[in-house]
Amino acid sequence: MTDFFSMRVSEVRRETAESVSLKLEGDHMTWAEFEHFQPGQYLTLRTDIDGQDVRRSYSICSAPHEGELRVGIKEVPGGTFSTFANQVLQAGDELQVMPPMGRFVLPEQMEAGDHFVGLAAGSGITPVMSQIKHILHTHADVTVTLFYVNKTSASVMFKEELQLLKDRYLNRFRLFHLLTREPVEAELFSGRLDEDRCARICASDLLDVSSISGAYLCGPEEMIQGCTRALSNAGLAEDRIHFELFHAAQSVSKAATKASQESDSKAGIPVQIVLDGITTTVEITGEKTLMDAALDAGLDAPYSCLGGVCCTCRAKMVSGKARMDVNYALEPDEVAAGFVLTCQSHPEGEGPFVVDFDQQ
Repeated sequence: MTDFFSMRVSEVRRETAESVSLKLEGDHMTWAEFEHFQPGQYLTLRTDIDGQDVRRSYSICSAPHEGELRVGIKEVPGGTFSTFANQVLQAGDELQVMPPMGRFVLPEQMEAGDHFVGLAAGSGITPVMSQIKHILHTHADVTVTLFYVNKTSASVMFKEELQLLKDRYLNRFRLFHLLTREPVEAELFSGRLDEDRCARICASDLLDVSSISGAYLCGPEEMIQGCTRALSNAGLAEDRIHFELFHAAQSVSKAATKASQESDSKAGIPVQIVLDGITTTVEITGEKTLMDAALDAGLDAPYSCLGGVCCTCRAKMVSGKARMDVNYALEPDEVAAGFVLTCQSHPEGEGPFVVDFDQQ
């Protein structure tokens, strides 16, 4: 299982009125666990907020060549961690941090003439920002186009940095801002980046879909689904469309309490959980998930979003099968190999059931 490392917040940079970026630093041994991150990956941050153990995943917005580790966090109304990060967290504070994870990454090899397209909404720019900077810095013969939607120009994260990249890489980086609550001259850039607008962009002179080597989408589910359909309908192959959802999930306590209330009168299913080389047998009742059962048993199982979006809670069913409520993170080959998102999984069919967090 992946462990948490203590890291110091060396800078809290205000990006917009509603967002910050955090620069994280650790000692030499800790940095060795983080320095080889891939653009597009995320970090799971953990801290105590008002006596509650709170964990959230945030994408890395720095690029490997910059020699720093930075994540972007937009404040979400009612969001425990995002509010803490934006209003309370200060330079010098410490956080517990998991090493980089995630599969929303660029291909290992790029060829001359490759063209990558980013479609991002709001704080969905954070992983795409890392990818853009990496491509522009390391591949002189590869081009990038970004369509970035926000409410207003004042709410654009990394606005100045994006403009500097555009000015520096005039012939390799094209940037298009879309705004939903501020007038813009071109109607095509006024409003949400939904299926219809994405389809019109694909049909315009702005984007030659046949030239796209990879499209990287990050934002809310509605945008992801709509743009995926539009790109597919325009002829872009499925294996060239990559996405990462941003999703606000319920807390562990709420999830566990709800499951517990629904399952008091139902017989339990025995499940063996392997974590850090130790096997623990738990009982799953009603609609409790594998993660609910692990946490109820006092196990320090890895988790973050609890919404099936990140893959922090990924584990393998080495015996028996499990049904997932939703899955926004695992690839088809991972599911076929028996991997599940434990925060979404329920034992199904005949046992015995054994889930192994140590198999990655």
